[in-house]
Amino acid sequence: MEKPIDSQAPAYILGVDVSKDSLDVCLANCSDGRMLHQKFNNNPSGFKRMKAWLKQQGCEAGQETLCCMEHTGLYTRQLVHYLLARDVRVWMESALQIKRSIGMIRGKDDKVDAQRIARYALLHQKEAQCLSLSGVTLERLKDLQANRSRLLKALQSLKTTIKELLQVDPVSGKTLEQVNRKAIKGLEKSKEQVEEKMQQFIEKDGELKRKYDLLTSVKGVGKVLAISLLVYTQGFTKMEDGRKLACYCGVAPFEYRSGTSVMGKTGVSKFANKELKHVLHMAAMNSVRYNQELKTYFERKVGEGKSKMSVLNAVRNKLLHQIVAVVKRGTPYEVRLNNF
Repeated sequence: MEKPIDSQAPAYILGVDVSKDSLDVCLANCSDGRMLHQKFNNNPSGFKRMKAWLKQQGCEAGQETLCCMEHTGLYTRQLVHYLLARDVRVWMESALQIKRSIGMIRGKDDKVDAQRIARYALLHQKEAQCLSLSGVTLERLKDLQANRSRLLKALQSLKTTIKELLQVDPVSGKTLEQVNRKAIKGLEKSKEQVEEKMQQFIEKDGELKRKYDLLTSVKGVGKVLAISLLVYTQGFTKMEDGRKLACYCGVAPFEYRSGTSVMGKTGVSKFANKELKHVLHMAAMNSVRYNQELKTYFERKVGEGKSKMSVLNAVRNKLLHQIVAVVKRGTPYEVRLNNF
């Protein structure tokens, strides 16, 4: 989760170029613009040496320091945790955003990249979106979510193979069913434990728990969709608009036409988060069964002659807009049958 930078301007800015084994650190003094560079190992001992070096330069590496770095996946994780634990303000910026601000560049040099990041942060520090401790929780939820997806795929693969074999060769199918029984039970148990651990992380984070409760107040939104939305929207700090979120999930309809000769059907884009779209689709399917207002809407539109998939896509959009509304409002969803 991210939050706007504190009104107090930082005294020092760190531009860090992160690689698998090393950190190129550029320290910029906000008072005079002076920049110093040093290289450290990307591990706990390297972080300690970096802190000692910063202290020699007069930087205490606390609230007065803003650290800017590019998203580089797992390689930034240890450093981010180390800095957040010491109250350093951490700004994770898109590499593309930094490159676009600089203009055309040639070559690649870690030292120069660190200087460019520091210069970018110095110029755009008022636009900084800093990580909060909830960002660490979301990071762990994302890892658990990915693990849950892998377990589901393994379960589906085993069960589908057994089911198909039982239909064409019952003897071999029963043999596979027998030898894989423990494996299937083990995978199902692991999935349950992963889901329990996800709930525990949410319970420990007050802000995430508040938003999770708001999401699940919308009938049809279960724990899987709620956690997925929290992870992919960074706790609803990245996409606070229903239309943008619908585009990201691949359920926003777009026209396809040009002039008077090209008149294609209105449809959704293929550029989408397919995993989130699948979870949202399952939630919409449940909603038209158990959410009375969406069920009424679905039946009415289908009765008017609309295709079921088209109406179901509209239900997915309505679910997303309901979700965004409760998060913005900060109060649980209230059922009103005259909504539609």
